[in-house]
Amino acid sequence: MPTTPKFGNRPRIAFWVTVLTISALSIAASGCHRDPVARMQKFVTQGDGYFKDGKYPEAQIMYSRALQIDARYVPALYKSSQCSMRMGNFALAFQQLLRTVELEPQNWPAHLDIGKLYLGGGKYNEAKQRATLVLTSNPDNIDAKMLLSEADAALGHQDDALAEATEATQQAPTRADVFINLALLQQRAGKLAEAEANLQKAQSLEPASIQPKMFLAGLYQVQKKFDDARKQYEIAIQAEPKNPAPRTALAAMYFALGQSDQAERVLAEAKAALPDVPAAYRMLGDYYIARGNMTKAEDEFAALLAAHPGDLNLKKTYAQVLIKNQKLDQAEKLVEEVLKSSPGDGDGLVQRGEIQVLRHKPDDAIVTLQEALKNSPDNASGHYQLGLAYNQKGNVQQAETEWRQAVKLQPKYPEAWRSLGTLATQRRDWHELESIAARLTTLAPGAAEGYIFSATARANQGDMAGAELALKRLVELAPQNPLGYVELGLLRLQQKRLPEAGTFFHQALDRDPASAQALEGLATIEMREGHLTASLQRVQDAVNKSPNNVALIYLLGQLQQRNSQFTEAEQSFSKAAALDPGNIASLAALAALQARQGETDSAIATYQRIVPLAPNPVNFLVPLGALYESKGDWQQAQATYQRALSLQPDNAFAANNLAYLLLEHGGDPNVALSLAQTARRGMTDSPNSADTLAWAYYNTGAYTVARPLLEDAVKKAPANASYRYHLGMVYQKLKDPRAKAALEEAIKLKPDSPYADSARKALSELAGT
Repeated sequence: MPTTPKFGNRPRIAFWVTVLTISALSIAASGCHRDPVARMQKFVTQGDGYFKDGKYPEAQIMYSRALQIDARYVPALYKSSQCSMRMGNFALAFQQLLRTVELEPQNWPAHLDIGKLYLGGGKYNEAKQRATLVLTSNPDNIDAKMLLSEADAALGHQDDALAEATEATQQAPTRADVFINLALLQQRAGKLAEAEANLQKAQSLEPASIQPKMFLAGLYQVQKKFDDARKQYEIAIQAEPKNPAPRTALAAMYFALGQSDQAERVLAEAKAALPDVPAAYRMLGDYYIARGNMTKAEDEFAALLAAHPGDLNLKKTYAQVLIKNQKLDQAEKLVEEVLKSSPGDGDGLVQRGEIQVLRHKPDDAIVTLQEALKNSPDNASGHYQLGLAYNQKGNVQQAETEWRQAVKLQPKYPEAWRSLGTLATQRRDWHELESIAARLTTLAPGAAEGYIFSATARANQGDMAGAELALKRLVELAPQNPLGYVELGLLRLQQKRLPEAGTFFHQALDRDPASAQALEGLATIEMREGHLTASLQRVQDAVNKSPNNVALIYLLGQLQQRNSQFTEAEQSFSKAAALDPGNIASLAALAALQARQGETDSAIATYQRIVPLAPNPVNFLVPLGALYESKGDWQQAQATYQRALSLQPDNAFAANNLAYLLLEHGGDPNVALSLAQTARRGMTDSPNSADTLAWAYYNTGAYTVARPLLEDAVKKAPANASYRYHLGMVYQKLKDPRAKAALEEAIKLKPDSPYADSARKALSELAGT
């Protein structure tokens, strides 16, 4: 009888079907989890959510995670560039966009963004080329036409620009932005009525948008219809109460009108109305920074950071304000907090390097800033600070390379241009200086440096009228800035028109009674006229009013030294050095005066303070070695000269002094001869170098070669006992009968010197012979 299957076995089959189904689903889910495309799309979707909410750093992190999976994933790369632009990192955005179009050549939005960055960076031809490229493939692209019109306007092609912008409005009559673009070009061309009509048209197309209102307010400002402008800004604020832009613009208008209280009121209201919006709550502090009121900025950012301790950008800005206010310890504490939270933060590392530069620690700064630039190679500020660090080390060539990279990355970087201008001045490259001056006067029309550079370049090319014109332009633009008057005074000094020079210096002092440059200019005039006492009293009065002004105290020391008040001068230089321990000029003046006064140990200690600070320590190592030599510490002197030569092998003074030390203390005469030859090449007319080289020849047996050198040294310095002694010894070796007279003259000139003793011994040998 056949066995009947039990019903209970059927569920077992169903169970396995279920298991297999679940397993298949699990495998499918696992496959989806492992699918790199799906993971990238997930990260991009998350990034898009953050981007929509204005959380650009968080969005960029998501896009970066997608790019970690595939660095060629264009959607993430392009969207990351949008984050970079919104966070103000335009250099990074530019690189990301270039990579985007390299991977996807027909990504027209990316091409347009590149064009806009070119336009913002002043590269108008490149911007036009990008717009033309897009229009070649897509003739109806309205955004490309607007970019083309803006580029043409910037290039001075006003008619073309207006025609292109007008065509865009005809092709896209419902888009407000094309009418705004046309209106701005019309405003630039002076067609204000047409511009107003087009902005009103834009407003009618997008009544909820604040853009037409903002531009209309700007147009009213140009027309000096300030009440109308105010109303437009207030309407924009009401339309978008959480957008800080209208409040910023209204405050800027008030400031331009000289109504600072009103400007501050608007910004304070923004902070109160938007307490959780970083762009709003920091507006007042940023306003103080922009206006150069760093004391108020410091107070404001201190309060803001107390209210928002987790805002790293706020912390970095506050640190920068503290750096500007020379409160380096407080700034350093904040910077280290930032780097503890975000160890690779490029801005934080640059700030650390900047503090190290200000503390005259160039070696530490170079390491820090190189690390910063390794993480953020497009950080213009990092390159600028690295240039400062190299300059402190005396590496001018490397400093210039960094500063040029800074202005390449950020063409509108006045501090870097100023540093390049200073280098051009030092090189006496007047054509380069004039070019830099033109750049600076364009970037910062109210700043002094551009006009001073221009005047310097022109004066040194014989164009005194041009120099004067540049300085008068500075006075016209900044009538309360004493620098323009100081420079005009210096120009008159150069022209030997002393009364006019004095008038300009007094005008500078009317604007800044503590202007050390103006006081120094007056002192120069009075010293030429024999009135040094009056200058001393004037500078002393200024120091009494500003007892911590290092420049004034240093000037007082110089005048006291000129008046043979050496004790008082030493006190002034010491005070200046105490107030500013990194002030090399004060320390150098103090060391030189101490050496002159016979305070050898004090002078040595002061030079030892200078050497780590100096961009070119060789200039201070040589006098330091001479001081060691004067006190009989020839081993330390030798080590000091050798250190100087390791930094600058062709330094004539160090080579000369070291050669003589070797000859006098049993060193290798051949090494001494080589050093003496180096010295002579650098000091061809110096009797000292002639004597050292001759004595080296004497010690190597080349008496005939030594004789003319010593005869020349004695002719130039007939009262020098050592030259006479050396000449007598050479004559003795050559059996020249003039040996006796030369040795006797050495004794007569300095009877108690070691040379006199050696000369007596040589005479005794001559007598015995």
